[in-house]
Amino acid sequence: MMNSDRAPPLSGYRVLDLAGPLASHCVKLLADMGADVVKVEPPGGDEARRIPPFKNDLPHPEKSLYFLHYNTNKRGITLNLSSPDGRAIFLQLARSADVVVETLPPGRMDELGLGYSVLRGDKPGLVMASITPFGQTGPWRDYKATDIAGLALSNLMILAGEPGEPPLQAPGELAYGMASTYGALGIAIALYHRMETGEGQHIDVSMHECAAHIAGYFIPHYSSTGAKPSRASRKGEETDLYDPYPTKNGYVRIFIIPAEQWRRLVDWMGRPEPIADAAFEKMEYRRQHPEPVHKAVSEFCMRHTKEELYDEGQRRRISVTPINTVKEFIESPHTKARQIFIPMEHPAVGKYLHYGPVPKLSQTPGRITRTAPLIGEHNEEIYCGELGLSKEDLLGLNAAGVI
Repeated sequence: MMNSDRAPPLSGYRVLDLAGPLASHCVKLLADMGADVVKVEPPGGDEARRIPPFKNDLPHPEKSLYFLHYNTNKRGITLNLSSPDGRAIFLQLARSADVVVETLPPGRMDELGLGYSVLRGDKPGLVMASITPFGQTGPWRDYKATDIAGLALSNLMILAGEPGEPPLQAPGELAYGMASTYGALGIAIALYHRMETGEGQHIDVSMHECAAHIAGYFIPHYSSTGAKPSRASRKGEETDLYDPYPTKNGYVRIFIIPAEQWRRLVDWMGRPEPIADAAFEKMEYRRQHPEPVHKAVSEFCMRHTKEELYDEGQRRRISVTPINTVKEFIESPHTKARQIFIPMEHPAVGKYLHYGPVPKLSQTPGRITRTAPLIGEHNEEIYCGELGLSKEDLLGLNAAGVI
């Protein structure tokens, strides 16, 4: 049982967020665990505010659901780092920060006079994470790349799709997600190191390297045996029962490997011929004779709902998995019991559901406390309330294009 009365684990830490889409999720992970994250956007708003989808498909910098998702739990200010006054203000902000996360091209922070060596001069314990497509060193360090490039260059896309067909891209932003996750892990480790030594660190995160870790055992396999990883077909010729099977109300996937699981499935189906024959207990035989297998399983699944198949499959210890729609996922009893989604309301978007914090800590759980900021929403709160500027100063900085 979670103790919701205690502060989240990163409460008391301040993070300055200069991250673009590549690492917005990294900083959000820290915010969900209690860090005070200040999203620093250029005047007019961050580039992610122009990324769809938008509420009602009407492009608007305050209605990007992409920006809203990755920036919930953050405060937001505007600041022009290209101006001398903007850089001076950022240096002030950095003196009270524990972490800076940035995704600018390698060397750009140094050009601005905001590199790690400068920032840590005023605060030796500062942790800075630079998350870029290819890292701070190497021949590709200055190359630009998006999520799809991270997958393509890290051996992932070549493994996706049917044999003989063009490679496929995974949905979502898998490479960005991996870079963000490793970035957040690196920050947590560096903060722990600082607790022990008082010393900060500069963390170099390469999306390219992080994405490569998704491939798992393929690289060790290739390097030790010389065997090129091959794609596994999903059409039944080379695999066993991988195809989605239609049911009364959607699709399920069935995964069978051990012979005893196959026997349990056949018993459940009423031992139809010819697959009740003992020869079909061997996976290799089923792969060589896929037609009767798929015919019998398809007919069986069409007599049931996917919920019936899932529940009974669990009872019989057979891997049957329903393929959920978005609505089914949201309304699942398990989803609700775990509070995977939390109701939120944004002044420009209205009511929506947002993902709750993960992982769930028993004594110091994370929290979702605020929706994504409007452009410059917390300028006065931070510049006046924390840095001591006057409202007149703010008006002058705004007129000069600094904020």
